[in-house]
Amino acid sequence: MNSRERVRLILSHQEADRPAIDLGATRQTGTSAWTYRALKAALGLPTERVRAFDLYQMLAEVEPAVQDAVGADFVMLPIDSVGLGLYYGEWKPWTFWDGQTFEVPAGFDPRIAPDGALETHQVEDGPINMRMPVGGRYFDKIPGERQDTFDIPHWAEAEWTFPEPFSDGYLRREEAKAKRVYESTERALVASPPCKAPNGYADTYQWAMKMATEPEHCLEYMMRLGEAEAARWAQYMEAVGDYVEVVNISASDYGTQHREMFRPALWQRFYVPSWRLVTDVIHRTPHVKTWIHCCGSVPNIIPFFIEAGVDILNPVQWTAEGMDLRTLKAQYGDRLSFWGGAISTQRTFPFGTAEQVAAEAREVLDIMAPGGGFVVNPIHNILAEVPVEN
Repeated sequence: MNSRERVRLILSHQEADRPAIDLGATRQTGTSAWTYRALKAALGLPTERVRAFDLYQMLAEVEPAVQDAVGADFVMLPIDSVGLGLYYGEWKPWTFWDGQTFEVPAGFDPRIAPDGALETHQVEDGPINMRMPVGGRYFDKIPGERQDTFDIPHWAEAEWTFPEPFSDGYLRREEAKAKRVYESTERALVASPPCKAPNGYADTYQWAMKMATEPEHCLEYMMRLGEAEAARWAQYMEAVGDYVEVVNISASDYGTQHREMFRPALWQRFYVPSWRLVTDVIHRTPHVKTWIHCCGSVPNIIPFFIEAGVDILNPVQWTAEGMDLRTLKAQYGDRLSFWGGAISTQRTFPFGTAEQVAAEAREVLDIMAPGGGFVVNPIHNILAEVPVEN
């Protein structure tokens, strides 16, 4: 059984010869470049070349030899825009504060502060607002002018703009890229295109207040945005649908460590109908599954994720309140696949022993693997602080 066959069974809630495994198929399921180099060394692989393709999070591009060694069943369809206003394609060496050199996007040209920190912009041609201090392992946003949470922006309907259809040139490039990767591997392709499921136009808390106080305005906006994104998804699926198995439609968080960020009923009212515009289009290609990343405690939104057409939830943060794995598997395991949760990246992975890591992974597998619908991956990216033994 090859990876693609294994993945199709497991994401259809059937058991395969073994659980499916992911390392690096998305920007939420990867590993720090520092940890990745240590892993390559531990595997006996050459360590000179490590590509940090996502400098915001300092994520490594996982190579086929490492995918083979860990049994990875998924591969990322390379994305054009990789954060910090940078693009995938051309590379150059860059030596960081500890003397380690990684390949980075060729456009990376940070300002070096007097204290040695690297400073750059979050978006192309934007202000300098991102910083990696000496000793840092990723870029943090530099705090700007403090905003009043209750100063909620309002976009009049006449000011609304929505994403334009993709150009034919972009679609043909994506099609060729997907075909090339598909034909080079038996792993399942995961695509994270620039089209997404709808979201509000303010920050999460502001949008929540706006949904509660201006429901007609917000629903109209979400449905209009959903229509625009659904049209783009139709284009995208026509181009790559024959080659991909999973599409990433959202990386937005709706939970904190203790509860949902706003009333779940608001998610049902505003997100379910607008997201269905997108997921219904994607599901016209029957083998393709919809994937979302949503950290935190969201047990009361999970039923609405399913209603909205979500097939896969990542990262399954069972360390958050209300996210008990046995409960999630029993209540939703026949309708929702869980991608992640194999190890706590906040606790056990960085601070536990190798024996504790193995024990936790076995316990999670015993709960989540039966009946399919589970992909082995930690709770979010592997941090630089994780010992290579773990």
